[in-house]
Amino acid sequence: MRQTKIEEFGFTVKTVYVPMRNYPYQSRHGLSEVQLKRRLEKQGWKVWRGGFIHAFTGDVYASVKKRYMLLEGLLKEAFGPPTWETLAYLSAVHHGMPDYICYHPASKQFKFVECKLGHEQLSPRQILTIQKLRQLGLDTEVHKLVEPCTKTREANVDLIFKKKEVVEKELTIRAFRKR
Repeated sequence: MRQTKIEEFGFTVKTVYVPMRNYPYQSRHGLSEVQLKRRLEKQGWKVWRGGFIHAFTGDVYASVKKRYMLLEGLLKEAFGPPTWETLAYLSAVHHGMPDYICYHPASKQFKFVECKLGHEQLSPRQILTIQKLRQLGLDTEVHKLVEPCTKTREANVDLIFKKKEVVEKELTIRAFRKR
């Protein structure tokens, strides 16, 4: 029997780095959410706002209520009713719910996506909520909108020890020729 190391108790989250379009923006407020939502939808994901999960039962438009009732049905079918109630609680109380809840109809998969600009960090509440989602068995990711010069495309980031393990990098022409 071997002794465990403290690094083995780390908490890693898949982080996807998406290059930002190369044109001047008047404001960067909400930029990451808009571009990353558009990218997810192009990949075939159905996307809902995560922080709105607890409020859809109130006075909202009928089309919005219908979309969130669809999400509720899909989540209850995939994970059971307690998961929906836990998500509503996390959204209402912890205020760290990821930006988007995504569902892919072809693969019947869910993932929770937090969107950030390249320099932004996760808040302690977001880290806590992501840990709780992972304990429920839900897939969580952080998508970062970065400058085009950033070569990392995917990494596993340990949120406790602040270590990054690069999984995928953008290939340069020189590296591609060596293959």
